Amino acid sequence: MSAHARRATQTRRSRDEAGGAVTLLVMLMVPVCVFAAVVAAAVPRRLAAESAADAAAENLASLAVAWRDAQGRDHGPVGWFFPDCAPLDHDTGDGDLAALGHKLQHACETLTESLLTGLSGSGLDGMTVAGFYSSAYAASAHATTPNGDHPASLPCHAGGRAVVADAAHLGLTADWATTDWAASQVWPRGLPISAEAIGTLPLPAAAEATPQPACGDLLDLAPLDARPGNDNAARIFAESLPTRTAFGG
Repeated sequence: MSAHARRATQTRRSRDEAGGAVTLLVMLMVPVCVFAAVVAAAVPRRLAAESAADAAAENLASLAVAWRDAQGRDHGPVGWFFPDCAPLDHDTGDGDLAALGHKLQHACETLTESLLTGLSGSGLDGMTVAGFYSSAYAASAHATTPNGDHPASLPCHAGGRAVVADAAHLGLTADWATTDWAASQVWPRGLPISAEAIGTLPLPAAAEATPQPACGDLLDLAPLDARPGNDNAARIFAESLPTRTAFGG
């Protein structure tokens, strides 16, 4: 073989090897790029679902403390609560509230439908929503810190001009990514999303005849995954409340 032929053969071989390397690189990179694109689409949806769960927890926590106050039930379950929307006891009424049973049930059902629609719109499975709500904070005289101290008494100042008459702690969880294609590629078994909130009952301005103690720390709930050394006063108090009532599920 002539020198020219040998050079031509070597040039073709080099080109073939380079072409094969490029093809292999493309074959390796395409799945990675596709998965990265799927993740880029799924993560914002997960964040939106977490925001929807947070909003639902805040709304239900506010409802829990309002119903405790209206029904005079400091501990245990309250009536006309998400998602069952039934009175606590079908045989005994709640005074004036019993006469409003139909309207209260309609209001509860409307709120339930709105909450579930918002959660479903973010990809959460409304059939899996479950959670709990706590005792009324103002009635939990025996709830203490590990040191034996009661962190604060209500009514109290929660910061600025906000005055809180009572509060309740609520948590919920629901399954997500069970129907969304992009999310199911990243989390094939779905992903449980949880949220919690402290609902507060504001004190009418006219009722504040005397200065109230500060209780901002009591209502500033640190996330479970960011708990600084288990010393968050709000979480310690919430976890020491005497009763929790389950709902949903």
